[in-house]
Amino acid sequence: MEIGVKILEKREDSIRFILEGVSHTFANALRRAIIGEVPTFAVDEVEFFENDSALFDEILAHRLAMIPLTTPADRFELDSLELDDYTVTLSLEFEGPGMAYSGDLRSDDPDIKPANPNIPIVKLAEGQRVTFNAYARLGRGKDHAKWQPGFAYYKYLTRIHISKEIPGWKKIKELARKRKLPVEENEKELIVTTYKSFYLPREFDQYRGELISEEALPYTFVFTVESNGELPVEEMVAIALKILMRKSDRFINELHKLAE
Repeated sequence: MEIGVKILEKREDSIRFILEGVSHTFANALRRAIIGEVPTFAVDEVEFFENDSALFDEILAHRLAMIPLTTPADRFELDSLELDDYTVTLSLEFEGPGMAYSGDLRSDDPDIKPANPNIPIVKLAEGQRVTFNAYARLGRGKDHAKWQPGFAYYKYLTRIHISKEIPGWKKIKELARKRKLPVEENEKELIVTTYKSFYLPREFDQYRGELISEEALPYTFVFTVESNGELPVEEMVAIALKILMRKSDRFINELHKLAE
């Protein structure tokens, strides 16, 4: 079976697609690579010069670390197995009263900055001040969640077969259409293809097994990938695939060395 990809839905920060022709082990490897291997920039160290706020330095540092930072894929080899040690400084000098937001951070690299300028950092009362330098570096989600570029999850593509012997089967048909799911129909049954979640009402639980059955399509998965804003979702998937290829090449090379 040939590998194929079909885009189901594409948004600015998410994508859903059907991946077919692969095993569940490959699907899970891709998922893990997306969330754990694709590097992004995140604050890794903070140098405080002044902090009169109600929050300890450690709390502010944690908040800063969890702010997604744009990561220019065209400037760094993000599919490399070794990370660049480039460091970016984001500075803040803020005096209350008021809320300091991520958009108030000043980066010394215009390409690397908060992906969302509206993330609250700390609220200051009149006369309170915070001044610090935050140092951001490339890292991977497998080392800390702050470097995860987003989320990735998948499910088997399934078809639900509903017998027309069931009283009220038309209700299921209407529910599927409201969810905008493909519905096939013949003389004996409905077939609903569930490329997204679809739950039957409890009144139909008694018919599961004989009159309602679910079929998982082999080697076919529905993937959903969501970006925090550091990278476009297409880049996340593409970089993850390149990393898997590089890891495979390295593994094969090591095997060849052992065989020599």
